[in-house]
Amino acid sequence: MNRSPIRLRGVIAIDGPAGVGKSTVARLVAKQCGLLFVNTGDMYRALTWRALKEGVDIKNKRAVVNFLSNRMNWDFHIHDGMLKVRVQHKDLGREIKSEKVSRATPTVAQIPQVRRRLRRLQRSFALNGGVVLEGRDTTTHVAPEAGLKIFLDASAEERAKRRFHQLLTDGKRVKLTSIQDAIRLRDYREKKKKIMPARHGPGTITLDTTHLTLHEVADRIIQLYKKSGEQQ
Repeated sequence: MNRSPIRLRGVIAIDGPAGVGKSTVARLVAKQCGLLFVNTGDMYRALTWRALKEGVDIKNKRAVVNFLSNRMNWDFHIHDGMLKVRVQHKDLGREIKSEKVSRATPTVAQIPQVRRRLRRLQRSFALNGGVVLEGRDTTTHVAPEAGLKIFLDASAEERAKRRFHQLLTDGKRVKLTSIQDAIRLRDYREKKKKIMPARHGPGTITLDTTHLTLHEVADRIIQLYKKSGEQQ
């Protein structure tokens, strides 16, 4: 990327593969550090949810881009330290967390025009600092100048277990083997992608979380943030 050599103080960017616990960790870090939590993935999920609801063929790239440009009526507001997505003045919660939306979102997220537009939107929330940005691309495209950039990693088996327990907590009946297969398939596809590669840029700190609890991971990031002197 050819951005100006600025530095976004008070910004933590957290990236990593599916199921690694990015959202939980980022939420804990934001709360402890008094920062705004921005889940960038929710924007892709909200777009996908609304497109499906409106009958848009998400495999038709032009149709999705046109929908985003002309019919996606959404806005954002802050509630309890988190950036919330609102569509047609309605807060979105469980609607965008469904399995149907989760399966369809990667198709929408791989569209180059969609990704570029949402990256710009996500970046706008980081420019004033005081933010934890969580999601793919945050360390490489959305906020490569963030004062602290973290790439979380863990084995596919451990990530599948975390996802499995999360879904059970949400009251969903799932099979661990099915989640393991889905994680491995997504990892394989992401390695092949040009839009959303599983990589991280210069200056990013990698944390292997396989043998750590998510609270332990959050504590390590908080320590790094305090040592970095990036507080606003």
